[in-house]
Amino acid sequence: VYAYIDDIIIVNKNIEEYLKYIKTVFDILDKVYVYISIEKSFIAYLSIRLFSYIVNGEGVAKTDNRIAIFKKLKFPNTLETLE
Repeated sequence: VYAYIDDIIIVNKNIEEYLKYIKTVFDILDKVYVYISIEKSFIAYLSIRLFSYIVNGEGVAKTDNRIAIFKKLKFPNTLETLE
């Protein structure tokens, strides 16, 4: 049986507390034989994008980048332009 955990997000304003939380999480996962792929891990980033949110030490902020991309698209309005 294989189970995949997509995301474990640890956020803290203080690097010492942050590292303490990481060690605690690693210890817990090790006790239950859950292993992390180091190639897919992101540790000590100041800010990350998760879905349509930015997560950082200040909190969580919503982003609307996907909508902005569609608003910038130019669609043809005549048959000649389409060709």
